[in-house]
Amino acid sequence: MRKILPLLAVVALVVRSFSGFAQSAPTLPVIISVDELLARPGGLRYLDAHQVPLPTASGAGFCDVFQRLDSAGLNWHLRRYTLPAKGLVLEQFFTGLLPLLMLEGASREWYASGQLREEVLYHKNRVVDTLRTYYPSGKLRRVQVFRRKGTETCYDSVGNPLGKCLPYHTFATLGGKNTYSGKFLQIIEQQYRRFLPAGYLVPKGQVVYYAFRIDPAGVVQEPRVLSPVAPELQAAVVKAIRQLPRFEPAFYEGQATDDVLDGFLRLK
Repeated sequence: MRKILPLLAVVALVVRSFSGFAQSAPTLPVIISVDELLARPGGLRYLDAHQVPLPTASGAGFCDVFQRLDSAGLNWHLRRYTLPAKGLVLEQFFTGLLPLLMLEGASREWYASGQLREEVLYHKNRVVDTLRTYYPSGKLRRVQVFRRKGTETCYDSVGNPLGKCLPYHTFATLGGKNTYSGKFLQIIEQQYRRFLPAGYLVPKGQVVYYAFRIDPAGVVQEPRVLSPVAPELQAAVVKAIRQLPRFEPAFYEGQATDDVLDGFLRLK
């Protein structure tokens, strides 16, 4: 993982991934959440062109392939492919008890062209050793070395040390004070009932999964319910998502970017 893969090696890895997808995909069930991997050997999750989860394969631009690596179900392998070309664009490994999986081991991401975009090593969900990112041309973009006690050093594309490491990747968060990453879950749970028809009987105990995207301006896009629910309930949850306040957008290498959020509510 620490070594920079030559372009030919990356292309060879992507080509080999085609047959791996074809062999594993037909035998795995379609899932909408990692929660469904409990007691299963793996699953397929479909995503749209912005990598927002979908309830089915209809309209998919990507497909996630999750597979167990051990009989205890503690170690997992994730590969993300483009559709319909089935080119590998992400490979990660996880460990831990579902659904609270932690990144563990090598992680690589590719551009759709097959060019390596990022390579990094994780231990217990934390980046360790060296993070490297690349431009679409293949030119080295960033080298960030992580050391013990939280210290880090960054280098530019020609190897010169930088005085300060600029933020690499930040996630979208609700604006204002006293916010935290999961606050949107609480808001949606509190608000969805406002949009239900009068007299609608909520099916108590049912879990409703949903997903949406925060665009580079911090605005909610593509809100959708992933669970099979009644149209009235689906519409209410989508409206509750749409009324969320504006977010502070995610940033990747200093540029505002999309961020995908998913969650669930347990009906009471």
